[in-house]
Amino acid sequence: MDGGAADEFAQAVALGWVLGDLKPLPGTLSAGLRREVEAEARPVGKELKALPRAEQLSRIDAMRAAALSCKGDPFDVLSGGASR
Repeated sequence: MDGGAADEFAQAVALGWVLGDLKPLPGTLSAGLRREVEAEARPVGKELKALPRAEQLSRIDAMRAAALSCKGDPFDVLSGGASR
């Protein structure tokens, strides 16, 4: 997956988790990328919300750490992948 797109997917999931509605920030993406972000991020966001609260927080924290350190894939971390 393209690193830039993965970052957009991770941001959409994290924002949706905080706000309760999975949508990219208005005006930040082209229409085509917006649809792709919503299609890729929605299942991960739904899975994240179904987890126990402690696991949700753990994944959000791990996603943030991966994004800030530029090590690992923040979207993979949110989906419970190998980067965790």
